[in-house]
Amino acid sequence: MVKFPRRRQNGAEVKRKEDLEEKIVLADTEVDDAAFQSFFGDVVKKLPNSAAAIIMKTFDSTKEKAESLLATTRSRFDSVFDPFLKGVDETTQKKSHGIIHMASLSAAIIGLSPIPFSDAFLLVPVQLVMMARLHKIFGQSWSEGIGKSMTKELVVVSFGRSAVGNILKFIPVVGTIGGGAVNAVVAMAITESLGWVTVKMLNDGEDIFEQVMSFKGQFNTLFKALQSANKK
Repeated sequence: MVKFPRRRQNGAEVKRKEDLEEKIVLADTEVDDAAFQSFFGDVVKKLPNSAAAIIMKTFDSTKEKAESLLATTRSRFDSVFDPFLKGVDETTQKKSHGIIHMASLSAAIIGLSPIPFSDAFLLVPVQLVMMARLHKIFGQSWSEGIGKSMTKELVVVSFGRSAVGNILKFIPVVGTIGGGAVNAVVAMAITESLGWVTVKMLNDGEDIFEQVMSFKGQFNTLFKALQSANKK
């Protein structure tokens, strides 16, 4: 079982945390801390031990920054998802939102981690946990082996466009924060794209493993739309 670090919080810290949690309510569905720790715990189990140790050491600070970043980008991203939600019933939407929200938060935490040139590969476990849980919602079988090869390709190609963020991480203090923020936004965009394309195809009765080209094409379309939305 993954043990998450605990720290004492004064009144101001508690209030700030409560405000952030209130801001990141997604589609009227709150993901409680226990659910997120379960999700992130599954992700950490798939990470290399050395990377997992660093990420968990900085977990408190990066989670707070990631929550804030997620809250500020949410309004720009939401409208892009609408076409991918058509025909998805309300209950399934809420469950999917919850899973993708946890995955986006996890991706942002990893994007903010002080591990140069590692983020793209470390995102793959996040995608695998997210997609496996989405398949479960729709009662569909999941192949982790094939899923890993697909997500790794998409993540690495997309993350190549944010190499400047990784380079900035080598600059002490300010560089680490700035570079991490650049990468965290891209990490969230990749994760959101993978998540909602998966939901759309599962809801349409399409098999992402049999229709790989369609999956990649829809991912690229949505990822580009999210990139454009983030620049506005």
